[in-house]
Amino acid sequence: MQAQEDSDLCKMVEVIDKKDWLGIKKAMYARFYVMQMEKAEKEKKPMTYTFDNLRSWRRSSAFKQIEKTIWKEYEEKFTMTGLMIVMSGTMVLFFLRALLAGIYLINFSVDAIVGVIGLVILVTNLQVKYRMIHSCTKSRDFLYMDVSSFLLSFLLKLMLPPNLDFTLVVLLVAYFVEKNKFSKILYSIPNEGR
Repeated sequence: MQAQEDSDLCKMVEVIDKKDWLGIKKAMYARFYVMQMEKAEKEKKPMTYTFDNLRSWRRSSAFKQIEKTIWKEYEEKFTMTGLMIVMSGTMVLFFLRALLAGIYLINFSVDAIVGVIGLVILVTNLQVKYRMIHSCTKSRDFLYMDVSSFLLSFLLKLMLPPNLDFTLVVLLVAYFVEKNKFSKILYSIPNEGR
């Protein structure tokens, strides 16, 4: 019995993976199938969700619950990575400004350590963010927004006097614009490619 269920699970994962869907939609269907399989096994009932009725799954209330859960997970993850990108990006820009001006907060070594730690946190969070975005859309708008906001922040940091700083404002505005756009994309996914 267990071997049959494992075989069915593998076949269903292959069927879902071959669909021309975005990664998040595939994840929704795969998670739904696994949950329904566990439920059927627990209740000792036959599995009612099969390859043939794959398209009708999304009409069930259990599937809608999975959608909400995944949407919430993605929004929380986007929020956390976005805020970490803003904070660590600001640290990196402050270090670059200090490096170019030759004026350090404490000394070069301490500022460099803080700058490198900020850079590592920034790169790690950017990877997580873009992996998540890639599973939701093929658009490169988020990349263009990040590059332009960091470039604008850096230029403002160089051009304006040190006591007048708009780095954080520019990065926060970019974050909120991206968050709004990501939410719109996220909630439109289940309706695409029915």
